[in-house]
Amino acid sequence: MMKMHVVCFQVPYPPLYGGLIDEYYKLKALHEAGCEVVVHTFCYGGSRRRKELEALASEVFYYPRHTGWMRQLSFLPYIVGSRSDELLLRRLGADDAPVLFEGLHTCRYLSHPALARKRKFVRMHNVEHEYYAGLARNSRSFPRKCYYLLESWRLRRFEGVLRHADVILAITEADASHFRSKYPMADVRTLPCFFDTDIPLPALAAPSSLPFGGNYVLYQGNLSVEENEEAVRFLVRHVLPSLGDEIPLVVAGHNPGAGLRKMLSGKRALGKVRLVADPSKEEMDMLVANARVVLLYTNQPTGIKLKLIHTLTLACGEVLANHAMIPDTSFELLCEVADEDDFPSRVRQLWQSPLSPERCKWRRQQLHSMGYCNDVSILLR
Repeated sequence: MMKMHVVCFQVPYPPLYGGLIDEYYKLKALHEAGCEVVVHTFCYGGSRRRKELEALASEVFYYPRHTGWMRQLSFLPYIVGSRSDELLLRRLGADDAPVLFEGLHTCRYLSHPALARKRKFVRMHNVEHEYYAGLARNSRSFPRKCYYLLESWRLRRFEGVLRHADVILAITEADASHFRSKYPMADVRTLPCFFDTDIPLPALAAPSSLPFGGNYVLYQGNLSVEENEEAVRFLVRHVLPSLGDEIPLVVAGHNPGAGLRKMLSGKRALGKVRLVADPSKEEMDMLVANARVVLLYTNQPTGIKLKLIHTLTLACGEVLANHAMIPDTSFELLCEVADEDDFPSRVRQLWQSPLSPERCKWRRQQLHSMGYCNDVSILLR
């Protein structure tokens, strides 16, 4: 049985959004492939033991994140320096098993001599300095904008540590091209994101159990992320007023801020928008499956948005995305793609389409043929 250490940037359970989905279902796939997995994960506020995570691993070690303003006084990126722990280094160096570092966040010890003999994989969810530059553009807070710009500079500088990786696992082919051009000495491979492939095909819910009697368009995401908050602002201000009184919007996601709550409850949105805050996974899946149209919008074209995959595996209605949301043209077969200015007219067109579980089933088959099938063979070679 092959043994592998996996260093996670955050406790990947529950896998509700973004990189946590990719991390958790990759661990699950490794476990099901017979790999002995040793998980090392960083967490906030002490140990947060998760039995669901421990069921997939022979051992799980939890490390505190060392946060605070003092960590900003360094050339190391904050997301890297706050994930430094000498005990992690000693445990990784105690045997010859390969290591999978999840994200640049966890690569503090990638170049350390104690790990020189080990085979080292790095999973890159984004080109991180580009991602943080995008966060700076989106931020409405001047202090946050300054932090994101500083972190982007530090990440660009730190990214050179990838020269010490044996294999770089990019999440899209566009990202892979970036890493191949920068680090020709590394073996750069594209590994599509991992997600829940076992979720059953959705059954349509009774209209009475759904917002607006089941007649709604949906935007969903982690609402604490400024990229997603800006997406909601765009949809409410520039798309919703053009849809008419008969097409309401449901916004669903975790940790919506006070500003977003106030905007969605204001007189301008009253009656046409409903916020579903902190839904369970089951509630979110039900909302996606039963939406007449799911709206996918971003102004930050980095990596791949896991909500795109989540939506395509669950939606029985139509899916409308802008070009920045689509990682490559193959996804144009699975959803409607439009410029932002065309969103209102396309929503009105798609609103007339009936819900179809068969459409959902077909999308799943297409995703599988595109390589979105939780294949861990790259990691086990």
